Amino acid sequence: MEKKIKVPKKPLPSLLTVLGYPFAIFFSIYSFLQIGFNLEDFKRNLENRRIVTDPLFNPKWEWAIENASQALLETIQIAILASILGCFIALPLSFYASRATNQTTVSYYIYKSFLNFIRTIPDLFWAMLFTVAVGIGPFAGVLALIMFSMAIMGKLLSETIDSIDLGPLEAAKASGAKHNQAVFSSALPQILPNFTAYFLYIFELCIRASVILGLVGAGGVGRIIETQRIFLRFDRITPIIVLILIAVIAIEQFSVWLRRKIL
Repeated sequence: MEKKIKVPKKPLPSLLTVLGYPFAIFFSIYSFLQIGFNLEDFKRNLENRRIVTDPLFNPKWEWAIENASQALLETIQIAILASILGCFIALPLSFYASRATNQTTVSYYIYKSFLNFIRTIPDLFWAMLFTVAVGIGPFAGVLALIMFSMAIMGKLLSETIDSIDLGPLEAAKASGAKHNQAVFSSALPQILPNFTAYFLYIFELCIRASVILGLVGAGGVGRIIETQRIFLRFDRITPIIVLILIAVIAIEQFSVWLRRKIL
């Protein structure tokens, strides 16, 4: 006779599942009610869409190419300069903000807290601070994006350093190398491919962020977009957006190609 195979009992749902799903649904409904959404107001305001949509689909290409090309080039220049300076400033800071390469607890927490503080402040707020400090223009945008790049690179790279193989580092110290020499010769080569990939990613982010920073006077094409928005000239904004899109796609494809060649 064939033995019957006992089917194991289905485990009971965990307490997190029992309480978590109802809480998530309740909190989502509560949040939706708190934002003050009103369907009637939405329908009434939607009737004004033609103020935006009609000129958007009637772009002034000649005006945009003549007046926005230089500003778009300025945006790319801001992103290049800021990403290079910010990422290379973050490179040594990341080693001090990692447990694997910083042996001093106090120093580790100081550098880690400094990078967390920079990352806490949004890039748009950095731009507002620097436009007040150094004046309206691309220099303020470069300073703001340096802080932005440094914050992201410091976060990504310090966590990458935490996961490196410590064997070569210990071997270098055992052979008589000082701590900084061991880090330079054994830890740095392990994270250089990651640093390159992070740099290209941050450069793409800076292109997008520099457009937004122009809205507060930090230079670039965002300044022109904000000026045209104030006067409701959306027919001039559409071609600018298309030009930005083309530039972002071209830079992204170049980054992908460069990653394949380097990594």
